Amino acid sequence: MQRPSPTAALGIVLALAGCRYAQDDKGLFVDPRDDYLDAEPSAALTVPEGLSSVRIADAWPIPEIDTPPAAKVFPRQAPRPAVLVGRDLDAVRIQKLGDRVWMVVGDAPEQVWPTVKQFLADNGVGIGREDPPAGVIESVWIVVTDQDYDDVVRTAIQEGRKNHLDSAGGTLAPGRDRMRFRVERGIRRGSTEVHISHRRAVGVGDETSPAIAEVEAEVLTKLAEYSAQGLTTASVSMVGRDIALEAKAQLVKDETGYPSLRLNVDFDRAWATVGQALQRAEIEVAETDRDSAVYRAVFPTAGRRGWLKRLVPGGEAGRDTPVTIHVENAGEGIVLRVATPDGEPVTDKLAEEVLVTLREFAA
Repeated sequence: MQRPSPTAALGIVLALAGCRYAQDDKGLFVDPRDDYLDAEPSAALTVPEGLSSVRIADAWPIPEIDTPPAAKVFPRQAPRPAVLVGRDLDAVRIQKLGDRVWMVVGDAPEQVWPTVKQFLADNGVGIGREDPPAGVIESVWIVVTDQDYDDVVRTAIQEGRKNHLDSAGGTLAPGRDRMRFRVERGIRRGSTEVHISHRRAVGVGDETSPAIAEVEAEVLTKLAEYSAQGLTTASVSMVGRDIALEAKAQLVKDETGYPSLRLNVDFDRAWATVGQALQRAEIEVAETDRDSAVYRAVFPTAGRRGWLKRLVPGGEAGRDTPVTIHVENAGEGIVLRVATPDGEPVTDKLAEEVLVTLREFAA
């Protein structure tokens, strides 16, 4: 066997070293793909004296991550993306739970905020107060008499008064009325809730009297019709981006990567939300036990059905899987956890699929 000449051997060594050198960040060809691992926050911007009133903000702010990746898969491996499903099952929907009524819109708060304001403007109702961080829009005080009105807000107040008098009897003292709209983030990602309250002011000092439920329900219905018809030009409120920053639903994972769904609502709302989501997703419910705060359902992992097949593709192979959904009080809010019928944890992937399905089919 002929040995390579010293010159050829030296060339091979240099070629191998060159390949390694070319792949190093300090070599000829720099690979920037992992540079983000060494990124550090820069110093805060110093505003020159005399320019303190100028608003300075990031042109492209980095959004908050709802579900931080588990440490065990980072940074050696990029975290898996969250399970994605479709949205906007109903563009506009009115929900009712007991005496509570609210509207759910399949748009983000920054899109709904200008719609509410335009609804008031189109009905000739001025805005008395805006509080975007709290998601509140209040109308001015409205004086409604016995005359005929063309706008839906004053008509709703007028009709609500009449119905209230017919049912309660007596005479409703003259006064002024105010409508309050509260815009909040919905349970579904990208959705918005709008809650309406009505107050009356009578006597000296604007002493308020209890609301008339008929007025709230009618104005909410008219706002829902207005939103569904798309009577306003599609717009986004930059102020509205800061509306009600606290999410109503957040998928969180523990240190092992096992997920749970945290709902920023009371127990009654959470219990009704889970039941409705299961029904809308066409998932079979085997048993409900409110005393134990448990839903027992059969999650279709082998073959998707209906909306679930279209919106949550893929999934674990195998037969449809029985799961137990626990609705647990957790101080402020509710936590949803998924387990087997025996109370043991299911796989991380199945738990996430179940929880994301509940979130995206909620209203």
